[in-house]
Parts: sequence; C-alpha cells; structure tokens
Amino acid sequence: MQILSGIRVIDITQFISGSRCTQILADMGAEVVKVEPPTGDTLRLIFRLMPGAERCYSVFNRNKYGLALDWRTPEGGEIIRKLAASSDILVHNLIPGTLEKSALGYDDIRKVNANIIFAAISGFGATGPAPDRAAFDIIAQAVGGQFWNDQDTFLMPDNYWGDLTSGAYAAIAVLLALIHRMKTGEGQFIDLSMQDVLYSNNYRAMIDKAMAPIVDQATQMLGRRPAEIMNSKDRMPFYGFFKASDGKVAIVSVTPRQWRDLAEIVEHPELATDPRFNNLIAQVNNHAEAVALIEEWTSQHTSAEIVRILEDRKIPCGIAYSVDQVNEDANLRARGMFQTVEHARYGNIDIPGIPYHFSRTPGKITSPAPGLGEHNQLLLKQWLGYTQDEIAGLKAAGIIT
Repeated sequence: MQILSGIRVIDITQFISGSRCTQILADMGAEVVKVEPPTGDTLRLIFRLMPGAERCYSVFNRNKYGLALDWRTPEGGEIIRKLAASSDILVHNLIPGTLEKSALGYDDIRKVNANIIFAAISGFGATGPAPDRAAFDIIAQAVGGQFWNDQDTFLMPDNYWGDLTSGAYAAIAVLLALIHRMKTGEGQFIDLSMQDVLYSNNYRAMIDKAMAPIVDQATQMLGRRPAEIMNSKDRMPFYGFFKASDGKVAIVSVTPRQWRDLAEIVEHPELATDPRFNNLIAQVNNHAEAVALIEEWTSQHTSAEIVRILEDRKIPCGIAYSVDQVNEDANLRARGMFQTVEHARYGNIDIPGIPYHFSRTPGKITSPAPGLGEHNQLLLKQWLGYTQDEIAGLKAAGIIT
C-alpha cells in the first residue's frame, strides 16, 4: 500500500503548477481525477500543435484519471460537487473567483463535504490589493524578484521555476493539511500565491532585507551590497563556474582547507596565504584576480578531469551539464530518475522518476497521462452512479466528451 492510497483528489488545473502538485500526490498513491474542458487542457492543446508532442503531457499528468467536463454548466458543476462529496482534496490554479462564479468555490464545496481540503494556487493569492490578476511562470519569477540583477538583458527564464516550485509547495501544504485533518477531523482552505513562493525562495532579497540596518557598513567592507555577492556578472573564486576546455564546472571552496587545497591544485599555492585572497572578504574584494588564476588551470583541463582531481581532494564540484548530458547521467540512472511509461498511442514515453525514496512506501508510476475524457464512463457510472442514458444525455449536450 502506498502512503496516499485511499485519498481522492479533484484536479481542476491548467498548465504546470497545479498539475505538478497533483502529480506528486498521484505518484504516492492518491486517486487523482484530472478535470479538463471538453476541448482539453490548454497545455494538451499546445502540445497537439506539434505531431506526437502530446506524449509530453505524461510528464506532469501520469497516474491520473481523465474526466473531460464543462464544469461551468449547471450539470457539469453538479458532477464536480458529487465528486467532491466523496473526495479528500480539491486543487485548482484558476484566477481567484473563477470557481465561485459556478458555485464551486470553497464555501460551496464545504456544503457537500465539510472536511475537504481545498487548495487554490494563483499568481498573487486570494487576498491582497488585486487577487484577480492573472499570472504565468515568467510573471511569478519577475514579481518574485528573480531577475533583479539582470535588468539589462531580456532573456527568457531558463526553466519554469515559478510553476514547478509553486506546485511542490502546494503539495507540501496539502499534505500538512491532511495531517491536521487526521488530528482534528477538520479540512481547510489553502491559499498559495506563486509570488509568495518565489519571494520565499529569493535568498538574495531576504538577505538584503535582513541586513538592512547594517547594509551600508557591510557594503563598505565588501565593496558591494551583500546580496550582490552572488551576482552572476561577478564570479566569486570560492563559489562559481569556471571555464574548462570543453565547457564549465561549478566549484565551491568556502572553507580554509578547501581553499588551500584548491590553490595547490591550480598551481598557485600562494593564494592560500596572500592577504588578497586568504579569507572570504579579501576574495570578494579581489575576485577577478583570483578567478583568473584558477581559470589558468581549469581552462587547460576537461570538465571530467577537473571533477576527478577536485573530488580526490574532497572539494565540492560538478560539471555544468547540457540537456543531453543530464539526460544520460549515471547517478540519476542509478537512482531510478529515468523511467518509461507505456502509452497506447505513443508507445514508450520517457518521463522523470520520483525524486524521493521511501524505504517502506515508495511511490509508483503505473500509467501515462489519460487521454481526453478517457475515464468519463468509469468515473460517472462506477464512482457516481450515473446511468448509461444519463451519460449519453450529458455527451449529447456537450457537457462531457
């Protein structure tokens, strides 16, 4: 039995953040019903623009049941309420107030299930000056302060950290609410803002705010604001990326022992005793010189050679993998992070494994993403007791596919 066996989840989400939340729950055994409009989730439709790309839908929607339903209609809303009556959790990532227009908000759902856990993911939260603002990943990253040091460039984010992190935080919140319900019998409303999540992970901004009373003194000592030390435009010799002959390598040498050993390896042992480099503050103030000396050595070696030599001296390091390299990494393979799932239409689909490993109750990947409305019959007839004639009527009316 898996950890969340017997837990039922209604997933009314689009795109990534909500799907990531419910994917985590599904991987651990929850029965997750993915509710899509009769035309399909927007992300599914985007994938359909490229032949065969719909296989990617299984990355975040594996292990789920599929229900294609227009919940905005009275009949569709009634199906959601019937599902909610026997469910434990409802997750959505719509603009606050959207479900309420169809009498499917938290207060409405509580009338059929007083103890439900209702998780709402949104860009700016359900409270505040403008809760009805729409947001996507790039907006969440922007207003979370993730691009504060990059005002002069207009590159896109290199990953969907706003969606992925918010989805994971939503799953944590749901599990915490489940523990609370186990203790008290009470469900509750979870209001999760993507901006809140991104800010709570903005180390640079938090450090700057915490150090505000002494920031001028620290800036004078360091030659820059404390939060700017890790600015990507100024590489630090004790923590950063260094050129290799075939790419780049991340190296961390923050302790005196690590710095001394690195100095010996790069054939500049004087770095360990030279007053310009023998402590972190001195290295910050003279970072460019120190980085240049380290790169004299690293640039003459391959990334694999650098990692082998540094790891022999217990200096933390790692190759900055390309997409192709990370998808073939031996450690990820050994830990089961490369999985396949069989799809009736697309054959074997490569998907990521489960990143947490339990000794007694491991997660499982048992099925790909459902086809659009794949489980309509099962859910409506077996779970909710609709007759075949009633199901046919809903389909004829365009309420289900």
